[in-house]
Amino acid sequence: MILMTAAFCAFTITAVLGLMIAFNLFRGKFVERSSSILHGASALLGSALAIGAALLGETAIYINIVMAVVIIALGVLAAIKRHKTGIVPKGILLVHILLAVTCYLMLGATVFLGIDTAAMLGVNLA
Repeated sequence: MILMTAAFCAFTITAVLGLMIAFNLFRGKFVERSSSILHGASALLGSALAIGAALLGETAIYINIVMAVVIIALGVLAAIKRHKTGIVPKGILLVHILLAVTCYLMLGATVFLGIDTAAMLGVNLA
């Protein structure tokens, strides 16, 4: 459970950085590369901690790991598009944000309330 809590803390940092980045992007303001790098690094840290929890037998976190893979892929795609064209497609950014918020809330429910959100949704990844 300690690794899941640590993953939640890392994803909280990721969420705060992501909100700052999103507000600037949607307002058309410049986003420092270091913000994006820190955002990605904290997401990778949270993912590594979640994987560690899964390896120690926390099956309720499997759905979060699957979602994190998709979220990270969308984030990398957005970063590549921004690097090549100078703009981030807002559709990619919106899907990235919505999946990330959903994943964060599901992880919070698992960590703090002990709810197996995947089982509630009828998903069996174990």
